Amino acid sequence: MSALFATLTPALGVLGMRALGLRWRDDRLGFCAWAWLLGCLLLGLGVQLALELHLPPGWWWTAPLVLAGLVGLLGSRVTAASPLASPSHTIGRGYTVFVLLGVALALLFVAAGMDRPCIEGDEGNIWSLKAKSLLVDWPAQFAATQVYNLHPDYPQLNPLLQAWVYAWTGAPDFVQFENRWPVQLCNVALFVAVASALRRRLPPWPAAALAALVLLEPEFQSLCRTAYADGMVALGVVVALDGLQRWREHGDRRFAWLGAFGLAFALWSKNETMLYLVAAGGAALLTRLWVPSLAGGFSRRNLRLLLPAVFVAGYSMLWNRRFGMRSDLFGNNPTGKSMFALMAEQWPERVPALCGEALRLFVDVGHAHVVFALLLLGAVLAPRAALRSAMALPVLTLGASFVGLHVVYVGSFLPLRFHLDTSYTRVLFQLLPAAVVLLGCLLAEVVAARPTGHTASRP
Repeated sequence: MSALFATLTPALGVLGMRALGLRWRDDRLGFCAWAWLLGCLLLGLGVQLALELHLPPGWWWTAPLVLAGLVGLLGSRVTAASPLASPSHTIGRGYTVFVLLGVALALLFVAAGMDRPCIEGDEGNIWSLKAKSLLVDWPAQFAATQVYNLHPDYPQLNPLLQAWVYAWTGAPDFVQFENRWPVQLCNVALFVAVASALRRRLPPWPAAALAALVLLEPEFQSLCRTAYADGMVALGVVVALDGLQRWREHGDRRFAWLGAFGLAFALWSKNETMLYLVAAGGAALLTRLWVPSLAGGFSRRNLRLLLPAVFVAGYSMLWNRRFGMRSDLFGNNPTGKSMFALMAEQWPERVPALCGEALRLFVDVGHAHVVFALLLLGAVLAPRAALRSAMALPVLTLGASFVGLHVVYVGSFLPLRFHLDTSYTRVLFQLLPAAVVLLGCLLAEVVAARPTGHTASRP
């Protein structure tokens, strides 16, 4: 029965894409990644609905099927109401082969994850633990058993996807390997989404070179082997960025909604996305001073695009309040102090140490995090392309998000060296694929702005 997962997730995703009015011919690479994201989002919603209805695990399959029927009906109405022409876009045979080889390599790392059970580290003590608890402790003992969870307040999507697999492979005799598959495949979808976003804007060779930075990054390969949610966040952020940029470039509102659901996916994956959303809000207000706003600006029609994110964030907060699950950043830690109180105490020691850690990572040839430094350098050397165009909003958002992550480390109750060694490169990876895509967009902007030989010869 576990094979049902393998067929239902992409099927839900395809139905979701149809409901947005997007088809495979719109972007043959991107469609596959986007469909997996939407499929996971809908499957997680179905499992959450089954939990709220107190359906036994053997009947969980009914909730996603009901959602599939509703989404399929919506998709047929969208198609009938507004058939949309697909933009022409050639991927190229060579680039397709590159992506297929990259997917094969990522799947190899997914298979390599079968070498150890999902019972250690954060993947076992946070994500998998909550997934098991949703099956054996729900609802009576669920709140009480979260005392054993290192971060009980983390969003639900990752545990819900794992719980779906557990439901079909048996409880309480849980499998310790297959439960990772839906999360691991989000990382494969991440590579495809990055490759699609880059090829949309660059010729094959530079697009492949930049996409390879993600593929060969050790943190990406590690995430392919495990059930951490950081790759899920990265996937949602990349899809949100790509959808927003395509909307701005072509005025196609279908991609605006794709970006909206990408943001919702990231929010339902891990708490850091709230920081990124706040950074985006501040950047949006700031860039209005010198960059033309999106079509319609902050109109009610555009603000509706935030509804999926608002729903996810609101439901997550209500869920945590309902079960008394609090964040360690706001006092639920051994010190009893909030992040802000600890920040006031710890910043003289931690700020210099974090600056040194960031510089060390930027020059580490074993990682691709140098991309953050390259993007900053590009913004300095080409400010018109980076900060005086449609790129200003995502560039400033990424910069503020990068700084914000370091602020969290300043206010962490954990020993700094331990916290850095166990999470620093992995958490920064949440933003790295988006930085790679932005670097590609910046290159495309610079090349497009260069005068031709004919123009340059004019006096």
